Amino acid sequence: MMQTHHELAVLGALASAHATHTREELVAVLARAGIPRGDSERAIAALLARGHLTSTGRDARLATTPPGIAAFLDAHAELEAALDITPHAPTINDCPSVPWLTTVQTQWIDGVSLNYAVAPEALAQLLPAPLTPEVFHGSAWVQVLMSSLRDMRPQGMGAIFGVCFYQVSYRAAVQYRGQDGALRRGGYFVRSETNHPVMRSVGNRLTEFKFHHFGLADMVMIRDGENLTLGVEPLAAPESSEGGRIVARLDTRPQTTPPRGSVWRSLDELEQPLVECYDALGVDRQGGWLYLLTIDRDPWNARFVDPGSLYVEYFDTGALGGGVARFDSALHFRECAYRWRPLRRERLA
Repeated sequence: MMQTHHELAVLGALASAHATHTREELVAVLARAGIPRGDSERAIAALLARGHLTSTGRDARLATTPPGIAAFLDAHAELEAALDITPHAPTINDCPSVPWLTTVQTQWIDGVSLNYAVAPEALAQLLPAPLTPEVFHGSAWVQVLMSSLRDMRPQGMGAIFGVCFYQVSYRAAVQYRGQDGALRRGGYFVRSETNHPVMRSVGNRLTEFKFHHFGLADMVMIRDGENLTLGVEPLAAPESSEGGRIVARLDTRPQTTPPRGSVWRSLDELEQPLVECYDALGVDRQGGWLYLLTIDRDPWNARFVDPGSLYVEYFDTGALGGGVARFDSALHFRECAYRWRPLRRERLA
C-alpha cells in the first residue's frame, strides 16, 4: 500500500534518528519539519494499525517494524524512479564494461557552451540510425562544449589521484525511438578532442560506447579578469586534424537576456532543449546496440555571455560548414561537479 507523505515523514524521521522515539518526541521532530500535530498523530495511528510501527516499553517508544522498513524503502525507490532524469526501461540493461572507465567523477571549471543552429538535413547526415536531430525553432542544434576538467578519477577515490586536462566536445541534440516505442532524447558527440594523450587513450579504450573517436589537440583556456580566451589547435592525426580549430574570446560577465539574433527568448526557454541533457548516446550498428552513458551533475547555473571574437572551423569549412550552421548564443558557468553512471545499453529496434 502506498504511504501518504505524512506517513513517509514518520518512517523517515525514525530511520534518520537510528533510535526509538516516544510519541511526543516524534511529534516534536515532525513539527520542526512543518507537519501539524494532527497530521502526525493520524499518520502514527495508521502506521501502528498497519503493523509498520510498534509501541514498546513502559513509555510506549515507537520503532519501525521490518514491514515498515520494507514499505519505506519501496516508497523511497518509487520516489527515486519518479525523479530519475533518465529512468530505466524494461528494454534497457546495464552494460558489461570496465567500471572505472565510466563511473568517474570530475569538476568542470569555466564551462562554455557555444550554441549553433544547424540545418536539420545537414546534421542528419552525420548521425547513425536510429538517431535523428531534435528540432527547436526550425533548427537542429549542436553545442561546442569546452571546459577545464579538474581531478577526474574513479568515484570514491581522493582528488590526489585525479587527472586535470582540457576537453572540447561537439554535442548534437538528438532523439530516437526505443524498442518499447517510447521517444527518448540525448546528446550525440559528432566530434571530440582532448589535450591529454593518456585520457584520449582511456576514452578510446571504451570500445563498447561507439559514439566518436577522441582526437588530440593543443588547447588553452586563459582567464584575464572577466575575459576568457579559448584556443584549440588539432594535431596532425587523421581523426582530428581537419575542421577542429577554435579561437574565441568571451566576456564572461553574465547577461540575463539572450544576444541579438538568438531565437531563444530567455534562459528558461533553452534550459530543457540544450542544458537539461543527461544521456550521451552511442550506436554500434554492427553489434546491434544503442549505448547510454548518463551524467549526474550539479546545475550549470549558466548565463548568456558575449563572444567578442569567435571562430569555430567546424562550422566554417569543417563538416558543418558551407552555410548550413549559424551561431546563436554562448553560455558560461564557473564550476560544476560531474559524475558518470555505469554504462547501459538497449537493443536497436
